Formats: sequence, C-alpha cells, structure tokens
Amino acid sequence: MALAAVAPAMSASALAQTSTPTNQSAANKHYSFKIPSQPLGSALAAFSRVTGLSVLAGGSVPGSVVSPGVTGSHSPETALQQLLSGTGLTYSVSGSTVHVAGPGAGANDGAATLPGAIALDTIDVGGSASGAGFQGTPDWVYETPSSAGVVTREALKNVPARNTRDAITTAPGVYAGEGNGSFPTISPNIRGLQDSGRIVVSIDGARQNAQRGFGSGASGYQSNSGQAYVDSAFVREVDISKNPDAKAGSAASLGGGVNFRTVGADDLIPAGDTWGMEADITRGTNEYNFQGSALMATRIGEALSLTMGVSKTELGEYKPGQNGGEVASSGSFKGRDAWSSFLKLEGAFGDVKTSLSWMHQENEFQYGANVYTNDEDASNDSVTAKASWNPDNPLIDVNASLWLSDTNLIELRAARTGFYPETEIDSGFLSFGGVLENTSRLDTAVGALKLNYGVEAFRDKGTASAWSPLITQNPTWESAFLSFTPEGERDVASTFFNGEIKPASWVTISGGIRYDWSRLKGSPTYYERRPATFTNAKCLGSYYDYLVVYNPAILSSVPPPLINIFKTRCGEIYAGKFYNAGTSIDELSTPQQDVGHTLEIDRTDSAWLPSAMVEFKPVEWFRPFVSYGHSYRPPGVLDAFFTGSLPGNDLPQAFAPNVQLQAEQARTWEIGANIIRDGLLTETDSFRMKAVAFHREIDDFIVLGRIATAEATSPDKTYTSFVNLDDVTTMRGVEIEANYDFRVAWIGAGLSLLDTEWPKRTDIFSNGVVTTDGQVIAVPGAVPPEYKLTLDGGVRLLDERLVLGARYTRMGPTNVNTVDLNVGGDLVISENSKAYSLIDLYGSFAFSEHTALRFAVNNLMDINYVPATAAYNAPGRTMSVGFQIKY
Repeated sequence: MALAAVAPAMSASALAQTSTPTNQSAANKHYSFKIPSQPLGSALAAFSRVTGLSVLAGGSVPGSVVSPGVTGSHSPETALQQLLSGTGLTYSVSGSTVHVAGPGAGANDGAATLPGAIALDTIDVGGSASGAGFQGTPDWVYETPSSAGVVTREALKNVPARNTRDAITTAPGVYAGEGNGSFPTISPNIRGLQDSGRIVVSIDGARQNAQRGFGSGASGYQSNSGQAYVDSAFVREVDISKNPDAKAGSAASLGGGVNFRTVGADDLIPAGDTWGMEADITRGTNEYNFQGSALMATRIGEALSLTMGVSKTELGEYKPGQNGGEVASSGSFKGRDAWSSFLKLEGAFGDVKTSLSWMHQENEFQYGANVYTNDEDASNDSVTAKASWNPDNPLIDVNASLWLSDTNLIELRAARTGFYPETEIDSGFLSFGGVLENTSRLDTAVGALKLNYGVEAFRDKGTASAWSPLITQNPTWESAFLSFTPEGERDVASTFFNGEIKPASWVTISGGIRYDWSRLKGSPTYYERRPATFTNAKCLGSYYDYLVVYNPAILSSVPPPLINIFKTRCGEIYAGKFYNAGTSIDELSTPQQDVGHTLEIDRTDSAWLPSAMVEFKPVEWFRPFVSYGHSYRPPGVLDAFFTGSLPGNDLPQAFAPNVQLQAEQARTWEIGANIIRDGLLTETDSFRMKAVAFHREIDDFIVLGRIATAEATSPDKTYTSFVNLDDVTTMRGVEIEANYDFRVAWIGAGLSLLDTEWPKRTDIFSNGVVTTDGQVIAVPGAVPPEYKLTLDGGVRLLDERLVLGARYTRMGPTNVNTVDLNVGGDLVISENSKAYSLIDLYGSFAFSEHTALRFAVNNLMDINYVPATAAYNAPGRTMSVGFQIKY
C-alpha cells in the first residue's frame, strides 16, 4: 500500500521554503517528538502534526515499511533521518512539503522506480489543512487544476461567526446566500447559483438536501433556501468546489458543492499519545452570549479510535450598526439557543480504513418581522459510514460510503389577525444514499494513466403537516401552510468514468463522462375555485323566448302606439314552467364549487455530462490550466410538487405544480493558473496564488412564473408555479486569491468579479409548452454583487506566540432579480442595498502549547448593512474573547 500525504497542522510552524533542507534557517528549530515505532504512514502523520510540514510519499514507497520512530527534541531534518533510518528511503524538501521516495526515485517527485510500482496520488490522512495560502489555504488547492477552495479550522476560529455561513464569505466567488438572517442554516451562493441543490452542501459527504421556500419579499418570493444545519465546532475544514465534474459527489449538482469535513482522532491526539482533548469557550458583546465546545479523542487498542464532542450556542437579538445610514431590512435576528453532539469511530485494519460519524443538532430560534414572530425547533442528524481498501495493487483503490441526513422542523406560526390563528407546522426531509468508486493506475507507453469509475445514488423524501382549530374544521386549508415544504420523493442515480494521463512531465490531460438519472414521484393536489353561475330567463336570443298576446282584455284598452310593448312578455319556458326575464332557473344554475385536482406524478429525466481538463507545467512553480464541464440539475421536491398558496384561512388556490418543468443544464468553461513560489525574496518566504476566469451558460433556469393548468376550467384561471426560462442565462467572472507570507508577517487578498445576464421575457416558457403565459414572478436567490474584495494581513510576534491580524472587506451593492412590468415583464437586476466596507480585527496569544487566548472585533466601524445575498441587517460592532485548552 502506497503511503499518503500528510497535511500540516499550522502554517506558522512550516519549514522554510527552499528546494533542500540543508540551508534553511527554520530547519534548526527544534520540536518535541514522541513517535513510537509504527507503520511509516502513521509515523509520518505524527511528524506532520508536530512540525506542520506536508509529507508526500509516492508509489515507490512500500506500504509495509515500519519506522523505528523518534523521541526527544530534534530539528525536523534530524527527526526525519531517524524516522527513515533503516528503511532505505530518501527524502527532500520543496517549500513546506517533504517528499519521501524509494531507492532511485526522483528527489522531489517521489516517482516510482521499483518494478511494478505506480506513483499514487496523495491522500490526506491526518492533520488540519492550514497552509501557506490565502487565510491558511493548504498547498493542494494551488496544485489542483480547478476552482477549488478551502476554509481551514484556523480561519474558522480567527474571526468568530454567529452562524457557520459567515465563515465562508471570505472565499472568492462564495457568499452566505441565506435570505433569512435568523436561521442557523447555510445555503451557499457560488458564482450566483444557490438553492434547491444547485450547490451541494454536505457533512462528510452526507448531503443536506432539505429545502424550504419563503413567500415574502417585494417580488412575492424571497428564496427557496437550502436548510443545511452545520455546527462549525466539529468542522476540520470546508472544501469548496465551484464547478462540478464527472467524479463522485457531483450528481444532480449545477454549480459545485461545499463539504464540511469533521475532525478526527488525529486532529486531537498528540503524537505518541493515546488520547487528546480540546475545549473552546467564546463570549462577546452585542448579544454574543456564549459559544462553547469540548472535543475528546482516544485510541482503543491498535486499530480503533473514538472522537466525541458537544457544543452549545446562545445568541440574543443583536443590534445592527449605527453608521452608514438607513438600510432596508426584512426584519431582525431574534436569537438562537442550540446544542450539538458529535461521535466518530475510526478503524485501521491493514489495507482497510473505516469511519462512522454522527452529528446531531438541536436549534431553537425565532424569525419574523414587526409584531409577528414565529418560533422554530429544528433538529438534524447527519450520519456517514466510510470504508476504503487500498492493497498493494495499483488496480485497486476502493472507496465506499453510505450516508443519511434527517432534518425535522416544528414551526409555531403566530396568529395573524384577519388571516389565520396560531398554527403548528411539522415538516421533515430525509435524504440517504451512497457512493462506490475505484481508482486504477497503469503505466502505459504514453505515460502514467489513472482511471476512476463508480456509481452514486440517493433519495430525497419530503413530509409535512399543519394543524390549527380551523384546519381541523377545513382540512383543505392545510396545504396553504405547506406550499414551500411539499411532500414528494426524488431518486437520483449516477455512474461515472474518468481518465487522466500524463504523456510528459509538463502536461496532464483528463476527461470524464457521467450519466445522471432521476425520478420524481408524488401526488400533489392543487385546488380550483369555480364561481357560481346562474341561468336567467331572457327576452330575446334564447330558445325559450316567450312572445305572445296573453291578455286580450288588457290589450283592448291599450292605445295602438303602445300595443307592441304590452303584447310582448319577456321570459322563458323551461320544463313546462314560465320564468320572467331576469329570474334564475335553478335547474340550470351552478353554485360555487371548490375542486381539487390530484396529479399522479411519476417521471424520469436523464443526461450525459462530459468534462475535460488540460494542465500545463512549463516550470515547477507555474501551472496554467483550461477546463470544460457540463452539469445538470433535475427538479427537486420543492420545484416539482409546489402547490397551495400563501398561509391563510381559505381554500389554497394560488400555486400549482408544473408537470412540464424541465431540468436545468449548464456548460462551464474555465481558464486559470496556480502559482507556488518559495524563497521568492528571502529564504523563508512563500507566495501562493490561484486565478480563474469562468464563463457559464445555463439552459432552462428554473424561476417562479405563471401557468394555466390542463385541469382547471375556470375562465382565465392561472397559477403561480416553477417554470423554465426559455433563453440562456449567462454568468461569467474572475476570481483571484493570493498570499505572501514571510513568517514575521503576511498579506493576502481575495477578489471576485461577477457579471450575470438574465434573458428577456419571452412569450412562452418551459420549452414551448403553451400552458405557461410567460409571466415571471421572481428568480430564486439574490444575485451576488458585481465585485467583492477581501484583504487579510497580520504579524507574528514573540516567537510566533502572539498573532495579530486584520481583515478588510469591500462589497459592491447587493442586487436582486425583479420583474419590471413597465417594460413588458422583462427580468432586470436592480440594486437592493448599498455597497459597504467592513474592518475586522483578530488575534491570539499562546500561553503554552496547551492554552491560547483568542480575541476579535467584528465590524469595527459599526456599519449598518445587509450582507450580500441576504435580507436582514447584520450585527453591529461585536467584540469577543475566547479561551482554548488543548491536551
């Protein structure tokens, strides 16, 4: 079994950046090692956690190698020599990365030279992901030829966030995406795409697919926000993919994904020990009342380890900033009381590695505006089981996982005078699925070939119910409260095949194909109110008109000029009975009717999705690349089974499903480059940069519009429903992140530029289906600003025990999609809030290797603003202090 890459624990302790270790001043720094004799992979993982270095071992390194270990205070170089003593292996250093190779292998590439040995891709087996990149981004991001991103555990802790979503907003091209500031959920917006699974949110690969829409906002539809609950106390790092490909995890994704990877035993247990723990407590001003967590891990025998954790959060109703003028807001944050627990059991049985993790979350919070406030009680269970098998066989590298995510929400809606009484809504969303894949590596005449292939599948199931005294009396009114949490099922299955070949050391070519299949199944009922109709007796024009001289005695006294008036009696004869004109004929009249139409929906969709990439490496430090990817998102449960109306005491007859709704498909082109330079100006500095330009075209983008259903017979009856835009939606932009670190200080920057073009209003939507009338009501989600700039810098003092940092953010005006009825219903983007600038300060002081103090000031200038893509005012100035203990 080939060895793996070990990510560094802290960039602050990284070795100096040169091509060899002998002339590095930082190499003389000594560390305390307590690494017993053990398999070399585990020994190198322990070495990485102590020194903060990345360790790469190629396929020429046999998996059976045992290290003699190392104990005592040593420099990294001396410790490596002892760890590799007697193994016949060699090492070299490039930047903050140690390369371990077998006899005769290249110094820096760890290439395989032994007969039958194949160089393996690196695998992350331990340590945190903090590195020398922007806000601690590890080097593998700058070695990846795509628009990947990482938010490290250190970055999550630097500037405490009230909600997990706040932690991702500094990543280029990424925004919090949450339309409701009160919710402890995350619905990322990446490059303008969010909601309904367009961006996959997962915890250790367990998809958080729950959806929930809101019938609010000026356009009548704020956002069908995702409902992913993630407690950052248990998060090791956040992996961001801004462009889906043909690999595992991309099924039914239109614009990428955000995966929250949880901590494990290796993150907590010091090298050579059998147990470890970490506790954090943070308190602050402006109703930042308490955030605390405790994590503990222990090794159970030689093969097993157990990690456990608890977390508690108490937040109050904060005050927005006082500077910057008045800012429109949909309401205010009402507070949150939450607790979470975490368990992870990991096993290492020779060639087989396993893990079983469970995160349970309970959140009680409020949302609302003005005098109306709704109470929410949300719970989420996310469970993932993983297994990998990587024997000494280049054709076998199997990874399998099974996962489950169960979200349940009980909402108590306060009574609305004149609309409805206090109502309880109980909704649930269950998702479960799995992945099975294998990677084979071959040595061919044209270069090293890697093949990756497998399958993945999952099911989504939504359930919902509502109760109030009036609903008990009028059951049909229930669906008025369930419109944005409908019942229904969706199945998604995918098979994929990828190939990568390196015909020369300076070029890598890869391509893939995936086939996605989906099925929607449900029985939504929508309602139609047919008004009362009356058949009246008429004077003329009817089959039953009655015209006769029926009273000659009267007519005889009528003057001749008036005789024709009195000889005409207007009315009708029906079933032998005479009816005067204007009177109703009951037998022909129809009273008001409320009719329900139940649709049995069982439909499938599918698509073939190719992708390709070419990466060049003209020099070791510069890696340009180009890529293309085709992505696809079939309608979700909310899109497909949307029905009912806005909450109220009446028949729900405003919304109806669109049985002609099509899947969204996108084509994305990228061109970019990665730069990794060490020793740029000094022996100990480093420079990291990733720059990407992208162009994305989306067909059949799903929005809210108007349809006329086949079943409704009322004249001019139309419903609000999800429809497809006929024309192409275009999103293009540039993202740059860079960081220069010279140990005593660092300076980094992230820049996002985005241009979005929505198609003009067309006459017919849903690919020519004439049941739609072309009227768009709203586009899900907000449009990110055209620009975002983040600057981050700081200094390390007192032998790097004291760290002081500052972050500046400049955000362009927040935009919103609207429908301008004055220009024929065209979709337009209008400014929703002003541009704003923020300054955050943060720092830490390490009292010892076990204890540290963290402090931060968020929104230093006390600016009143609404965050990009959000709807609620953000907190004003907030000062916080945290204390960490780690053993």
